[in-house]
Amino acid sequence: MSPQLRVAVIALAALAGAAVGWALWSGPWRARDLPIAAQVGGPFSLTDQDGRRVTDRDFRGKALIVEFGFTFCPDICPLGLSRIAETMEALGADAKSVQPIFVTVDPARDTPEALKDYIRHFSDDVVGLTGTPEEIAAIARAYRVYYKVNGDPAKDPNYTVDHSALIYVMDREGRFVGTFTHETPVENAVRLVRKAL
Repeated sequence: MSPQLRVAVIALAALAGAAVGWALWSGPWRARDLPIAAQVGGPFSLTDQDGRRVTDRDFRGKALIVEFGFTFCPDICPLGLSRIAETMEALGADAKSVQPIFVTVDPARDTPEALKDYIRHFSDDVVGLTGTPEEIAAIARAYRVYYKVNGDPAKDPNYTVDHSALIYVMDREGRFVGTFTHETPVENAVRLVRKAL
């Protein structure tokens, strides 16, 4: 094969690859949207604030608002739960089709009893979930949540836990819709939750 022909073949192969890539990126199936949505959420089995075992299947049929945090959190978690409570109130009649959930990333301290006492300060609608360290790690991986214990819980009862501050919205089938934060205007959070209904 002559050098000129080899260059022409390589150029044609590159163009064909680019065309296929563009088709996958911009096609009607919206392939570019699938990786994010497909990677957030999933099955879980945890314990609620009343000591009952629950799974993701127990919440099917309702949109979910899911916050990860811990009861000793000094600021982000209370602000997030307050924004969730405001969002639920602003949803009006649609709120009956939405289940807010607070998942602890500090299962060592956040027993069902501790969660129950904590979440009652924000809303009667919120379900608190805890579990073993392994169960919490599993749901955090499923939702792509970052958290890290700072200090030694065995030696320091006032240790803190770093964690991401996103609040997740899932549709009635448990599919990812989007996120908001404690700083998101209530009307924007309501608009996002209504997309999940």
